[in-house]
Order: sequence, then structure tokens, then C-alpha cells
Amino acid sequence: MSHPKQAKAENQPKKRRNECTGISAHYSRESHCTKVLYFSLIAIFIAMTVMSFSYGLSGDEVDMNEYGKTILQYFTSFGNDQSVFRTPEELNAAKVYNYNRDGVIQYYGGLFDLICAVVNTVSPLDEYTTRHILNAWAGFLALFFAVKISRRILGDQAALITLWLMFLSPFFLGHSMNNPKDIPFAATYIMAIYFIMQLFDRLPKASKKDYLWAIISIGATINVRVGGILLIPYLVVFVGILFIIKKYFQNQEVSLFSYAKPVIITAVLGYLAGSILWPYALQNPFSNPLTALSEMSNFKVNIRQLFEGSKVFSGDLPINFLPTSFIITNSFVVLAGLALGIVFLWSFRKEKNAPQLYFVLFTALFPLAYIIYSKSNVYHAWRHVLFIFPSIMVVVAFGWQSLIGFFDKMKIKLAGFALLGFLTLEPLYFIASTFPNTITYHNQIVGGPKGAYGKFEMDYYYNSLKQCADWFKKNELVKYKKTDTIVVLSNAAHLLTKYFPQPENVVIDYIRYPERNTKKWDYAIFHIALIPGEDIKNNSWLPSSTLFKAAVQGKTLSAVIKRPSFDDLKGYDYLQKNQVDSALYCFQNYLLKDSSNTGILNMMSNIYMQTNRPAEAERYITKSYAVDSSNMETKQMQGMMRLQKGDFAGAQILFTQILNENPQYAKGYFYLAIAQMNLGNLNQAMNNFNTASQDESIRANCYKYMGDIYAKNGDMQQANKFYQMAGVPMTN
Repeated sequence: MSHPKQAKAENQPKKRRNECTGISAHYSRESHCTKVLYFSLIAIFIAMTVMSFSYGLSGDEVDMNEYGKTILQYFTSFGNDQSVFRTPEELNAAKVYNYNRDGVIQYYGGLFDLICAVVNTVSPLDEYTTRHILNAWAGFLALFFAVKISRRILGDQAALITLWLMFLSPFFLGHSMNNPKDIPFAATYIMAIYFIMQLFDRLPKASKKDYLWAIISIGATINVRVGGILLIPYLVVFVGILFIIKKYFQNQEVSLFSYAKPVIITAVLGYLAGSILWPYALQNPFSNPLTALSEMSNFKVNIRQLFEGSKVFSGDLPINFLPTSFIITNSFVVLAGLALGIVFLWSFRKEKNAPQLYFVLFTALFPLAYIIYSKSNVYHAWRHVLFIFPSIMVVVAFGWQSLIGFFDKMKIKLAGFALLGFLTLEPLYFIASTFPNTITYHNQIVGGPKGAYGKFEMDYYYNSLKQCADWFKKNELVKYKKTDTIVVLSNAAHLLTKYFPQPENVVIDYIRYPERNTKKWDYAIFHIALIPGEDIKNNSWLPSSTLFKAAVQGKTLSAVIKRPSFDDLKGYDYLQKNQVDSALYCFQNYLLKDSSNTGILNMMSNIYMQTNRPAEAERYITKSYAVDSSNMETKQMQGMMRLQKGDFAGAQILFTQILNENPQYAKGYFYLAIAQMNLGNLNQAMNNFNTASQDESIRANCYKYMGDIYAKNGDMQQANKFYQMAGVPMTN
């Protein structure tokens, strides 16, 4: 017979373990963590919405905004308006904004941009302000479903960790505000992963609603970006993981055949759903998505990227580009959590939710591994694989929760939470102190933003341009009358124009940074994305007339510059009139205001060289080379100067450097060959003259030198052949 107190205790419902204390298979939904989680979700949603107002336009936004409008026109005209399919040439011929300069925009699903276009028809806000709010909500959606997955697999505590660590990830947070390509894709990708898991968890009693959500989420992902097709083979992968874990680690009876029907239904309908709101795919829902996948897997756009201190074309970036970029732009709290997650992963294999956690890890690592293996063209750090970040954060939360549970078992209470909280302070401080330039985050592995500056891409999405535009309107534009015309040139003019809507008395035009002295302007707003690396490192791109700098930790991202002097323009005018001395006088006056301007220094050196004043030519090119030794024109002139002085070894070094940076530069081979010929390296010189002869403007000179080499070798027959081709007298 049981004791009365014992009987009473047995009749009472058992208290569930509070999930704030560690890992458990069962969690109370009414726990303290649950309430904190709900409150945090609401607070972060509000915070992200408010923060979105402070962010600038990104490099892709104008194009994607126009694309969204043409998609809306296509559907509202029931397919009669075919402008969404116009080629770059047709857009130029129509004299409208060419949002498809690269000729690939039709391969993007455009679902997010269609939503933005629809909302903008009723929104009382500016169209880009509206887009930023929607972009922030897409970022929150990615965060929300990562939290739901963590909660489903690990409980409220892990969900709370996922929520805050993801929000306090500066790289992700920055992109959430104005990245119209990668953030919506990340949101639908993790949403689809959640609904795929929910569908298979409820088999064989899954409802039509479960199927519908899985199909809709897969279709939505494909409608955002064609890479969402990956989710279809993921269905098979998840079934395989379920089978292996349940059969071999959890000793359950599992039939693969029972999964065949849901896989087929979800795969077929999900694939077809991917074409519903995508005009290009609707033209042929069976083959066009696959064509787009092939085109986007072999992306043709090839841009130069600053990586580890060197400018490298994106198609030639090294294999460590993505891993390195990920490691240096994430906080230590995220990197530590990921490492812990991998360490504790094996110990989780017998848990009920092990298949789900392993599947999430697969969705994070497989795309990354495949992109690296296939050498896909990626750029702008790791933004092209941002879609795997929510999955990564689930693993990060698992790692931290496992460590907390381990410390609890060791009876070192709160040690895990203390470490987690301490490491979170660093990204929190960075976000607060650099807002809204959060995307510039780099950790202390590379010395933070200061250490990364000039070595890695910073603010490549042009976010800081808004701060310059806002400052200019508030501090400079007000000084002018409405009847005045102010000319502002920029290397990001297509974005800057959106900050000065008509009828502002501001004329905005594009200018390449090296050509800044050849056009008339009152102000320039330059962004570092297209500034030569050496000019960035030594700040030579910022003359004393710089009025405002949008900066992070003292490092300039973009700047407002007032023209130092108009003497440079006068100098170019005199040159066109062939009044050389007057031009030189004007250029010298200009340098009194902008002494580190390599364009003017090079021009003066060139003039002195052509007018047979070598000492003066050398003086100015030496100054230019000291300012920016990486400038192609400066290197070439310095190399030519060394050729004239007979320093052939020095010239060989410079022209070799030039060709390493630009192997297509034919004149570089010509001057290198001259240096090699004078150093006695006749075979190398012959090969380089032959390569240089592809340039018609120097072909005759190449043939003449090749004839000289044959003559030196005693082969007069070949020598005369090349002399004849060069149009010079033959010798006996």
C-alpha cells in the first residue's frame, strides 16, 4: 500500500522541465523562454522595420525595381505587354532605362520585385522606402522560419538563441534592408525547408494543407531565384537521411516506399508552381526553368573584386574566396557556435529530431560545397550564398545549446550563458556604433573594418551613398538659388539620381574616377567600389576640398568633394589648341590644390616626355608613382622612363607586373619585349613581340624589332622578311 503523500504525488501532473536550463526532448510551451521568445520576435520585427528607413539604395535595386514593374505590366495586361522580354539592345533603342544591361535579368524569378511593384501602387511612401520595408520584412521572414525550425528540433531556448544571434549578425542585418535578390531567396528557401520537414513529420497522416504549404514554399523559392529548384532533389535527400537515422541509429522500421508518393507529388507540383509568377518560365514551364538554371550556373558577369589586397576578376577568384569571406565577416559568437555544432553533432544522432537537424546542416553545406567545386562565378563576399545562413544559424544555436547543457551537467551553472552573452556584445556594439553601415563588418581576424579596408570589398552595395546625398542636400544645396544649376558627377550616378528627384536644380552624370579632371563639375560624390586600390589605401582619392565622408571607424566609404580648381579643365582646353606651355601652367596651378592627383601628374609627365624634357618628365612620374604604384598608366610611363634611361631590368619588372594584372594589354608585351631584348633574352622578346603584334597600332614596330632579333642571330632571310612586313628597308 502506498504512502498517502506518495499517492498524492503520483496523482499530480508531472512538471515538465523548463527548457531554459538545457537540452531536452520535451519542452513546455508555456515556459518563461516561450514568453521571452514571443516578445523578442515582436521587438525585432518592429526594430527591423524602423531601421529600414535609414538604409540607402543598393547596387541592384534600381534594376530590380524596374524589372518588377514590367512583370506587373505583363500580368495586368494578361500577357499582352511583352516589355519584360526586351533585350538590352531593344531597351537602348527605346531610349528607356536599361535595367537588363547584362542580358540575364529574365532568368530571375522576380517574385519579390513583383510584390514590391504591387505594393507600391498603393503605398503612400516613396517607392524605395517601401521596398526597404518589404526587404526588411523578407529578412525577418528568414529569421522567423529559422527560429521555427530551431524550436521544432531543439525547443524554445535554441529558438531564442537563433533569433538574437541572427538579428545581431551585422552582415545579414545589413543585407536584410536593401538586398532584393539574396534576402528574399533566403527567406523562401528556409521557409520551404521548414514546410518540407513538417510534411514528412506528419506522414502518413499529413493533410492537404501540409502538402499545399510545402508546394507553395518550393514554388515561391523558384519564383524568387531559379536555384530554388535545388529543393526538389532535397526531398529525396531528406527521405534518405530519415531512413538511415531511423533504421540504423534509432532501430525503427522504415519503408522507403511509403515516402515515394509524397516526394513525387511535392516535387512535380512544386516545380510547376515555380513558374506561376515568372514570365520567362511561363513561356515554357517545363524547359525554361532548367535553361535559366544553366545560364545562372554559368553566370557571364565578370567583375573585379578586392580580395586579400589584390583586384581579381570574379571568374578567377581562388577556391578559398567564399570560406574566407564567411569567416572574416561573421562574429566570433557565430563562428564558435558553428564549430560547437559540428563537435556535438554526432552525440545527437539517437535523438528523435536528429534527421531534421542533419537535413538542415545538409541544406547549409551542400550548396556551398557545390558552388566551390563547380567554380561558380560569385562576388561581393558571400552574399550569393546568403540563403544558407538561416540553416547555418540553426546549427549555431544547436552548438551553443549543447555547450550550455554540457556546463549544466558539469554543475557550472550559467557559464555557457555568460560566454554566449559576452561574445554577443561585440556585434551588438558594432551595429549600434556604425549604423546604418552594418554590412561593412569584419572581425578581428583581419583587424576589423580598419584592417580589412583596402584589402577586401567594403560597402560594395553602395549603401553609404545615401548619407552623402542627404548631407549634400542639407548643407550644400541650400546655398544655391533654385535657378542655379549644380553639376554633380559620380561613379554611382544611376543610384545617385534617385536621391535627387526632379525638379531639383541638380544635374547628375556618370564619370569614371580616372577621368574626373576631363569633365566639368561643381561637386563629385565618389564611392570606394570603383576607386583604385592604392588610392584607397593612401587616401589620395580624397583631396583637401573633400567636404563630407561617410565612414566606418575612420575609413571612408563614400565622399562629397567640391571641385578644388577649374585649372585642370583650362589645361585640357589649351592642349586641344596645342598651346602646351599654357596647359602646363594651368596643370601646375591645379596641383597646388590637389597635389596627389595622379591623372594630372601623369599628363604633365607625358607632355614633358613628348616635348623632350626627360628630367621634368621623370620628376612628375616619380611623384605619381609614389602616390599610386598600382595605377596602370603610371606603371607604364614609369616603365617607359626606365627604358629611356637604360634601366632595362627595372622596366622588365614593371611591365611584368602590368601584364600579371591585365594579360590582354598588348602594349605591355611590346615594352616588355624591348626590355628583354636589351637584356639579351632574345627568345622571350621574340615571343612577346609576336603577342604584341596582334595590336594593329604597334604591329609594324613589332615586326621591325623581330627583324632586328633575327639579324642579331645571323638569319638575314627571316630578318628581311619581317623588315618587309614592317615596311622598312631590308639589309644584306
